Amino acid sequence: MSRMSRRLVGVLTTALLVQGVAAVTPATAVTDKAVASDWTHGTGQQAAATHRVTLVTGDRVDLAGEGVAIEPGPGRESVGFQQFERGGHQYVVPNDALRMVAGGQVDERLFDVTGLVAAGYDDARTAVLPTIVTYADAALGGRSLRAADGAQVIRTFPAVDGAAVAVAKDSAGAFWDGVTAGSRTTGLRTATGIAKVWLDGKRQISLDRSVPQIGAPTAWQAGYDGTGVTVAVLDTGVDATHPDLAGRIKEAVNFTDASDTDDTVGHGTHVASTVAGGGAKYKGVAPGASLLIGKVCPDRSCPDSAILAGMEWAAPRAQVVSMSLGGDDTPGEDVLEEAVNTLTAQTGALFVLAAGNDGSADGSVDSPSTADAALSVGAVDKQDVMASFSSRGPRVDGAVKPEITAPGVDIVAARAAHAGSDYVEVEPGYTSVSGTSMATPHVAGAAALLAGQHPTWQAAELKAALMAAATPTPGANVNAQGAGRVDVARAVHQSILATPTALPLGTQEAPADDDIPVVRTVTYRNEGAEPVTLDFGARVTAPDGSAAPAGMFTASPERATVPAGGSTTVTVTADTRVQSATGVFEGALVGADAATGVSVRVPLTITKATPTHKLTVKVIDRAGNPAASYWTDIMNLDGSTYRFVYDPSGSGTVSLPAGRYTVDASVITPTDGSTTLLARPTLTVTGDTEIVLDARTATPVSATLPRKDASLRLAAVGFRRTLTNGTGFGIRATADSFDKLFTAAVGDDVGPGEGALVADVRGFWAKKGADGTYNDSPYEYVLVWFERGHLPTNFSRVVRQSELAEVKQQYYSVTPGAPARAFQHNFGFPPEGGSALSAGAIWFDTPGSGRTLYYKADDTMWETRYNQYAADGTFQTQFWSKDYETFKPGKRYTVTWQKAVPGPRFGRLTFVTRDVNRLSFNMPMAGDQAGHTGYSLYDRSRVAFYYGDQKLVELNYPWTDASGTVPAAESTYRLEYSAERSAANGGFGLGTSISGSWTFRSGEAAGGRTPVGLSAFDFAPVVDRTNTGRASVLPVRLVRQPGAAASAVRSVSVEVSYDDGGSWRKVRLVRVGRDAWVVPLPGSGRPKGGAYVSVRASAGFADGGAVEYRVIRGYRVG
Repeated sequence: MSRMSRRLVGVLTTALLVQGVAAVTPATAVTDKAVASDWTHGTGQQAAATHRVTLVTGDRVDLAGEGVAIEPGPGRESVGFQQFERGGHQYVVPNDALRMVAGGQVDERLFDVTGLVAAGYDDARTAVLPTIVTYADAALGGRSLRAADGAQVIRTFPAVDGAAVAVAKDSAGAFWDGVTAGSRTTGLRTATGIAKVWLDGKRQISLDRSVPQIGAPTAWQAGYDGTGVTVAVLDTGVDATHPDLAGRIKEAVNFTDASDTDDTVGHGTHVASTVAGGGAKYKGVAPGASLLIGKVCPDRSCPDSAILAGMEWAAPRAQVVSMSLGGDDTPGEDVLEEAVNTLTAQTGALFVLAAGNDGSADGSVDSPSTADAALSVGAVDKQDVMASFSSRGPRVDGAVKPEITAPGVDIVAARAAHAGSDYVEVEPGYTSVSGTSMATPHVAGAAALLAGQHPTWQAAELKAALMAAATPTPGANVNAQGAGRVDVARAVHQSILATPTALPLGTQEAPADDDIPVVRTVTYRNEGAEPVTLDFGARVTAPDGSAAPAGMFTASPERATVPAGGSTTVTVTADTRVQSATGVFEGALVGADAATGVSVRVPLTITKATPTHKLTVKVIDRAGNPAASYWTDIMNLDGSTYRFVYDPSGSGTVSLPAGRYTVDASVITPTDGSTTLLARPTLTVTGDTEIVLDARTATPVSATLPRKDASLRLAAVGFRRTLTNGTGFGIRATADSFDKLFTAAVGDDVGPGEGALVADVRGFWAKKGADGTYNDSPYEYVLVWFERGHLPTNFSRVVRQSELAEVKQQYYSVTPGAPARAFQHNFGFPPEGGSALSAGAIWFDTPGSGRTLYYKADDTMWETRYNQYAADGTFQTQFWSKDYETFKPGKRYTVTWQKAVPGPRFGRLTFVTRDVNRLSFNMPMAGDQAGHTGYSLYDRSRVAFYYGDQKLVELNYPWTDASGTVPAAESTYRLEYSAERSAANGGFGLGTSISGSWTFRSGEAAGGRTPVGLSAFDFAPVVDRTNTGRASVLPVRLVRQPGAAASAVRSVSVEVSYDDGGSWRKVRLVRVGRDAWVVPLPGSGRPKGGAYVSVRASAGFADGGAVEYRVIRGYRVG
């Protein structure tokens, strides 16, 4: 798995799988079953807006979609940066952190800008960066933290020898200096006593017929209902008033920043009642058990520090700890995995953890269920068929995870009184939810039943008994189900435990002829009063699903008696020398007694590897020394194999199957602070291979302007590699001077059938002021050059003014008479797509007299983000280019920003589309006269979508988009929007209320995203920079959504108001073109200087569609 492409923010381990960080409000009563209840908001304003993120180093990064702008922290202006693009995430790593990130001493998630925004750690939402610091030397590490400015220890965690540390963002640079002092040469461990600095990341929270399905009533009848056993549920809290939980809760503690333990999500209450619901309507698995409730998730996201605190509290108090939450597993042991293993060893508590809902891809199982001591739970449906969403193993090192399954599809259990509206009530007090979150409490409850039966048993015995008694799902492999579906009826009646509980036999490297057979022993212990005789056999399937060849797997002895209170051992041998296919062989060692029904399963796997070869990569810096600070990627051209190579010696070796690979490296030379990019687009591996990436072979990169008063702000060089399967990844290095950037093309260019490589060189120039900053520079040069197939060699350009496009920027006021401050980010993309880079913000007054941008004019696709703030620093508006723009050399252009009248404008990011039967929309409401997509600070906003009269989804501020399934048949839909903003909140004088709706008909649409037939009103008064004009005539037109089928206008009406909508006057329209009119405004009662014109309009179309639009204070009258 790619180190840089993994999903670093976990998902709710329920199958609701809501995107983003807040839930939509679905209709409370969905009546048409042809309409799926899968409507969710997408990325909307939260992802569309430019987000500022302060890194742990004190540097600031603005994230704007695929664009990144970097602003070094105070005193760090000469520090270069690495921008990585992996798996749709943008990472920005300062050069002085690269070695520690590559070496595993600093969590790379601290530099995953996309992930930090998704976790809510951008600057707009928090002034601190939450971290977890683990110690190599607790005394020295503690002193380092105390000495570091801006660090506040929130909690300590003995289980992981660490602490939760809140880093004040305005002191992040000082914190970084404090905890990394001297570490560039000696490493964190030696210099500061700190083992690692982690992001305090966020995991996300992932019963009628299901309880009998696992055999719980049989256990009850045998006298085991969990009485005397305590189960801790670490989740979103609980509704303690629910009848099913009355008298069940011993204690509830809140470990979050929420005000109490009440469950305002609904997840924790559902889980708790599944474990131990008392049966007011539905019984839980262990209705006699007592519950400890630890609230570790204030919403759907669960901070690692809160989880750790809850775990340390629960483990000494409970025999079983149920956690239906998780996030990506990574190589090595993360802090939650470490805590599971440590606390299990210290207390004997069994941690039962959800495997995750990441689907059927191998290796998708979530941490911390991947901890050795955890019991990792997958999900099946009520027919014992594997749930499609249930995450699959193995663990990254090949270990068997998940280890057991349980019912997790359409599970009905208690609904919290204050649950989110996505926990729809299926009957009073109950809701139906799916996910491995729902499977996990079934297993936790089963463990409680066994703990009640065997009071002296601890985690190892409980886990062994549950796995040994599991019932396998036919056709499901071990990586999906582990031992099989939990069968507590069998578990309480059979007395045999097996150790180990699973047999991951590893990988046998090719060639197989000289393989040494793998031999393991399994010990069977009889906890009962009678001897048990079992027949043993290895039931294993080959990679194609057929039975493994005879003789490949054997068990000895084939029959043995396990004495009462005693044990016996069985030897399993896997001989991969037997002629067979390569791939994963999986199954189980089964000990069974057909007469009594006893069956003891120990899942096993072994991989018979395809032939591999050793690839050694040696990296040398520009001083001729083995590189210590570098980053190397190796990826198969079809995207199937990724390896990250780093060794502080400068030489690393990996094993790879034969194939074609792309290899790149970014090398920092400490003696001069330079960065060298080297890329070998294609390397064919057919045997053991060694390559040398020598930064001394690289050549400098340079670009100069003829303009003498222009200073270089930022230089950058990078590339994006696109593989044959369409996967893309990229790397870019920045510096404050081209003198610090070097490139080397290694080997041949990208050839036919080898994907693509697009390299870029970027330079940003402006006029430096007397204060040493570039603020208020009247111009900017934003230049980018692309080369294809290779990294550039000896790149040098002297720019001529005739090569450039001159684009004058004119800015308009959102509050006439009130100045504001603004900045723009300008991103140049190649036609092939990918990521882009912009220099840090240049602030300027607006409306002002405007500025001039000079662009490299060719096939570069330019996107601009304009951001405006009130004089007091409050965010006001942001505008995006309507679409990517290209310019011609020597030409002059003029672009206006925020020109009245505001309202929805169709563009690349504003749309209503349909793909087959999935309808999607995004409707930001503050676009401008030039057609730019516009976002704004609002007091409140609402977007609602209807199928006929049935509301499918409703979004409140700041969300503006959603998608979901609709009926195939042509039907009528309505999209409503409204927003309000005020002088009190952001200083707004224009567009204080914007509202409207679209009605349209739509049927099944094939062939990708098809625009729906909508038109928007575009009022275009002649106004000055303060958005002040004359109240005489008002041009208006209807603009069709690009790509939508045309439809004739059947009716159109416009009204104006001079008293902010208190009264309206219908006006005459004079047609001046197709779907274009001029509106003569009424003379009587015209507003005088300082007043405003409001507009209201409606139109109907031949295709049955309609549009309504209203804006209060559209523009001011002079």
